[in-house]
Amino acid sequence: MGGSAGVLTSTDGRIRAAWRVVGFVLVAAFCAILIGAVTPGGVVWGSLALLIGSTVAGWLWLAADGRGPGALGFHLSSETVPEAAKGLAVGIGVGLAVIGLMAVLGGVRWTSQDGTAGAWLWGAAGTLAFLTLPAAAEEALLRGYPLQALAEAWGPGRALVATSVVFGALHLGNPGATTLGTLNVGAAGMFLGVVYLRTGSLWWATGVHLGWNWSHGYLADVPVSGLEVMDAPWYEGVATGPEWLGGGAFGPEGSVVATVLVLAATAACWWGPWLQPGSAVLASRPLALVAHGSSGEDGLVTSE
Repeated sequence: MGGSAGVLTSTDGRIRAAWRVVGFVLVAAFCAILIGAVTPGGVVWGSLALLIGSTVAGWLWLAADGRGPGALGFHLSSETVPEAAKGLAVGIGVGLAVIGLMAVLGGVRWTSQDGTAGAWLWGAAGTLAFLTLPAAAEEALLRGYPLQALAEAWGPGRALVATSVVFGALHLGNPGATTLGTLNVGAAGMFLGVVYLRTGSLWWATGVHLGWNWSHGYLADVPVSGLEVMDAPWYEGVATGPEWLGGGAFGPEGSVVATVLVLAATAACWWGPWLQPGSAVLASRPLALVAHGSSGEDGLVTSE
């Protein structure tokens, strides 16, 4: 039975989605600060603290709606590894497509440097592991509880825009940030959000995020959102041509090539039938999914 709506609550008596997201951020920040106070610091520990804080906060708010931990998207099942692996493949594929087209158009080239096959393989594994926690932390923070809660309340379109704007804004302070680069990061957030709403899986979204960062930061050896935290042996990626093409110091995310291909990938995932939630996701009853039905029509699926 419905009730009267107020500033804090909606007609169904639940706290409004925007306030729940604010509460999520406060709990996540509190947990992350506590963990950060007793850990050594640095990228890895900071990312771990944010990941734990965002995961715990998501679990608590989902529990208030009668959902189990799996509804956040980090479910543990036989589908976990395949989903993460497929997401990784998609992220690498889109990331290398951007790099490849930039190279064809003269936006990036490579210079040679010392290195061995063994050093390259060791570095590839190490950087993949190093980048995993930051990717997972950002996905849990933005595409976990906030996106599904807002999608349930506002609809998927507005929820995707809101979380993507925040994602872009979080990178404003990165070295070499440009207007185009910030917009492209927001577009990447839209892409990741679509992957999450289609699958309900943070394994999928984290895999895509990780694959994108790794393909640029290591395989192509160019900056990722202005950051150069890794170096591949044998070669060094160098931006060439005008900044709108080569991305300048911000890397490929500052290039119009990224704009075109990321938006194309987003459209393909949104309107294509190939991204579907697995049985573990459906059993966990997330707050919202965007299902692609057999008739070809999309629909927001909420579970009560």
